[in-house]
Amino acid sequence: MMEPDQAYRPLTDEPERVKFVRVDATHYPGDYAPEAYEPRLAQSVYAEVIEEAVEAEALGWDGFFFTEHHFDAWSLAPSPNLLLAALAVKTKRLRLGTGVHILPVHDPVRLAEEAGMLDVLSGGRIELGLGRGNFQFELDRFTAPAAESVARFDEHLDVLTKALAANRFTYDGNWTKVRKPATVYPRPMQPSLPIWVGATSPGTVEKVGQLGHNLAGGAFPDRGERLERFIAAARKAGRTVSGANFMALGPLFVAPTDAEAEKIVSAVSAQMRPFALKRVEDGSAAPASLTSESLAAFSIFGSPQTVRDKLAHILAGCGARRFMAILRFRGTSTEIVRQTQRLFAQEVVPALRSLKTN
Repeated sequence: MMEPDQAYRPLTDEPERVKFVRVDATHYPGDYAPEAYEPRLAQSVYAEVIEEAVEAEALGWDGFFFTEHHFDAWSLAPSPNLLLAALAVKTKRLRLGTGVHILPVHDPVRLAEEAGMLDVLSGGRIELGLGRGNFQFELDRFTAPAAESVARFDEHLDVLTKALAANRFTYDGNWTKVRKPATVYPRPMQPSLPIWVGATSPGTVEKVGQLGHNLAGGAFPDRGERLERFIAAARKAGRTVSGANFMALGPLFVAPTDAEAEKIVSAVSAQMRPFALKRVEDGSAAPASLTSESLAAFSIFGSPQTVRDKLAHILAGCGARRFMAILRFRGTSTEIVRQTQRLFAQEVVPALRSLKTN
């Protein structure tokens, strides 16, 4: 279990320790057709995930994040900050964050205000995960053209960081105009809110390093190329980062035996497949890698010993010292989620805390 004061340290503190975070998309388990939606079923999902977060804290997980999606029952979290507010009053030590806010579709000033409010409400435990969005159908349904998402992301990130850091700020951008000096209230409790930016392309990885933010990306061995690029870009800008500023992301399934874990992954993949195919047809699909048989190809699954070996190989191979685990997919019951959560915390984490990485 974490020390009492660890909650007030960002995830990047204690670089010698490998840290582990859960991220949840609050998948709706019912029929995705809008006319079939059942609010009480959605309510049960929220209740389950909040209970899981409370248990995760007791088990010693380092953080709990929520992702953001829109216009589809793939996810019930169009506003992850609402769920984080619930966790802020239900937990005491977990770092709480987003993985990620779809920054181009947000008013960055409003987002800064909510981040400040959450940080105070949680006692200084908020981490901001930001991204451009990977579901094209979401961007297509917002007012801002999807083609502007990169430029909007860059400007909104600049606005957000200025709004959080300055006592008074103005801004004259292409999409954001703050003509009179403004101040975000409440001010965050932390002197500087940690920001994690999802990045995959070499250019974006370098940009994250230059700006001095933390890096998040897929969990796969790459001989440390992303980390080296990230460190080099940060160093060129006069900043210092390490593997503690790099969080790898991947699906996770842990069961008592390898055979049981394989059955879980197969069952989840089978249940998701028809919905994935339908979503491809109607243009509202999540990435195929998250919704089809390819789940088994990029998941980390098996017995505790197998998962220890697989994850040790991945973390050592990419240099990340932070790992964000996806435990829930469509078709994953809360019992399966909790089995993974408990076995991972009790039988995997202790062996990996002091893992040597790049």
